[in-house]
Amino acid sequence: MSGFFATINRLKYIQRWGLKRNSINENVKEHSFDVCVIAHLLCTIKNELFGGAIDPGEVVLAALYHDAHESITGDLPTPIKKFNPGILNHYKDIESVASQALVDTLPDALKDDLYNYVTESCEESITELVKAADTISAYVKCVEETRAGNFEFKDAMDDIEIRLNKIDLPEVDYFREHFLPAVHLTVDQLYQGE
Repeated sequence: MSGFFATINRLKYIQRWGLKRNSINENVKEHSFDVCVIAHLLCTIKNELFGGAIDPGEVVLAALYHDAHESITGDLPTPIKKFNPGILNHYKDIESVASQALVDTLPDALKDDLYNYVTESCEESITELVKAADTISAYVKCVEETRAGNFEFKDAMDDIEIRLNKIDLPEVDYFREHFLPAVHLTVDQLYQGE
């Protein structure tokens, strides 16, 4: 018997943004879906517009499992992780142990196939797209919350925008120019005139 899926499935119970009042709750399972979609789009943009040759399936799998360890650790809010270097280093160790524990729940025949995704050990070109997608997803959450009148997320949004500005990937710039402006629109505004 393998507890792998049962453990991953519990990501729906792990709430994100635990230190903030949320107008719209978000769990890690929902967040993982968003990161998958954004990472896939970033990969497609890179491949089609900027001469990339990255396997989109690999990117989506890396995005799907990027927070798998949180099914064991929970979601430690960023302000706590980054409170000081000691906490951050210890938490990275905890994430690593949790990721390995999750891999260890797999039948032996499947461990090699999933190891790189669950432990975030993919090629750097894949990892950087997933990290960018994760950052964009956090930014979208902040936009949604501030648009709903919850200014608890304003400082986080400003901080994440600074982090986005430091990402030197043309596919991220393209995504920000072509996809992010529509995030705050209502469904009526999105399809007005159709």
